[in-house]
Amino acid sequence: GPNATRPDDIHVLYSGKTVEINNTDAEGRLVLADGVSYACKDLGADIILDMATLTGAQGIATGKYHAAVLTNNEEWEQACIKAGRNCGDLVHPLVYCPELHFSEFTSAVADMKNSVADRDNSPSSCAGLFIASHIGFDWPGVWVHIDIAAPVHAVSKEDFS
Repeated sequence: GPNATRPDDIHVLYSGKTVEINNTDAEGRLVLADGVSYACKDLGADIILDMATLTGAQGIATGKYHAAVLTNNEEWEQACIKAGRNCGDLVHPLVYCPELHFSEFTSAVADMKNSVADRDNSPSSCAGLFIASHIGFDWPGVWVHIDIAAPVHAVSKEDFS
C-alpha cells in the first residue's frame, strides 16, 4: 500500500536517530530498536533484554541448537551461557565489537542504514549492534540481545540434549 516501507525511505526512530532503509526484510530490528530506546528513555531501565528470531545468519554463526547472545556486559554473557546449560536453552556469544562492525551501517543520508553493507562481516553481531546503537554504546546499563532464529525450528526437546 501507499504507507509501506520502501527502499531508500528514511525513518526517524524513537531514539531520534534517522535510518535509511536499504533492506525491507530487515524490519524487525527497527521495532526492537524502538523497544529498547523506550525502555531506556521512558522506563528508566538499567537492564534491557531483547529476544527475537532476528537473522538467518544466526544459525550460521552459532548453529541450529544454540541461540546467539550479544551483550555489553561479560558477566551477563557468562550468566546467559550458564542459564542456558542449566535449562537446555543453549546460547553462544557473538562478537561485541561496535568499533569494528558498526561502520557496516554507514549512510550518506541518515544516521545509519538498517542493514549491513557486507553480508560476510558478522551480520548477526551487526544486527544486534544496530539495536544497541539506539540506547548508545556508552550506555552504562546492561543490554542483552538474544537471537533465537535457528533454535526455534528444533523439532523436539531431544534436539537440545
